[in-house]
Amino acid sequence: MKSLSNHNGFTLLELLVAMAIFATAGIAIMQATSAHIRSITMLEDSTFASFVANNQMQLALLEKEWPGKEQRKGEVEQGNRKWLWQLENYKLEDADLRLIKIQVSLAETPEDILYSLQSYKGKPNG
Repeated sequence: MKSLSNHNGFTLLELLVAMAIFATAGIAIMQATSAHIRSITMLEDSTFASFVANNQMQLALLEKEWPGKEQRKGEVEQGNRKWLWQLENYKLEDADLRLIKIQVSLAETPEDILYSLQSYKGKPNG
């Protein structure tokens, strides 16, 4: 006669516990992957916004007009997306110096500033 304690395979309870462990691990992996994709998207947006801001800053610094317009806005396409930029030109105590601030956002969400950049511009000679 065979003993009942000598069996092959798993019990239903063991299978349910194993499935619960694998399901929990799967959910954790999916959440980590989702967070990683979100952070990559945010990093990509921030990088393109910095390109737009740096381009506009270089154009502002190369401008011959003094002191320049106090505010300007525009839209450019970079990385197959439309970006909005806003430039503000501030007077300082020194009349030969201006503070230039540039803010960049996506055209689809103009209220969310993704990147800000500022620099100083001196009055050109001549």
